[in-house]
Amino acid sequence: MANQRVEAVERALTLLEAFTPATPRLTLNELAQASGFYKSTILRLMGSLEHFGYVARDSHGIYSIGAALGRFAQLAPALPAREAQLRGWLAALNAASGETASLMLVEHGPLAEARPVEGVTRPRQAMCQYAHVSQWPLRHQLEEGELVDEALSALLQQCVDSGEIETGEAAGLSVAALAVSVAQHHDEGLAPAEVIVLSGPTARLTPAQAHRLLAQWQQGD
Repeated sequence: MANQRVEAVERALTLLEAFTPATPRLTLNELAQASGFYKSTILRLMGSLEHFGYVARDSHGIYSIGAALGRFAQLAPALPAREAQLRGWLAALNAASGETASLMLVEHGPLAEARPVEGVTRPRQAMCQYAHVSQWPLRHQLEEGELVDEALSALLQQCVDSGEIETGEAAGLSVAALAVSVAQHHDEGLAPAEVIVLSGPTARLTPAQAHRLLAQWQQGD
């Protein structure tokens, strides 16, 4: 499927995703900073999007989302209440921090390892359920449904066990995590915990900053 992707379409979608509740109006310079694209490329893509009504540009050259996208919003099915709540939390945390905010499902339980699968045991795992990815070119890129690496998974396990905000570094990232829902498990079973995670490159975000931002979000939620 990867070879069927269309680069121009993906770039146009990247520009649309730069618009958020925190940044509903963007200049050419801001779009260039958010996307990493050349300004000439942005002008061509935004010209096409403007032609179809997906973006609008005012007399000062500032872009905003166009009315045509509202038609698609009306066609989209309503999100389940819990998903809408969780995605709303991630959007708020992303807007406040500028970094990637995600909801991880973390296996937890009394066992050191998960139940055997076809006779082979495996470590407890953590999976990205929802993600609101940073618009910075240098960012923690996460895909929904992606299993995270062992170092980050271990930090998330620690967060579930402690019930507190846990911070650390993993694979060049500063991470802060807070469990928001921990399912009851049976004596010999594993159950998912929902963990809110704020993550960004250590070059821009320190563990202490990540902790402070997540704590501020927790207090304001």
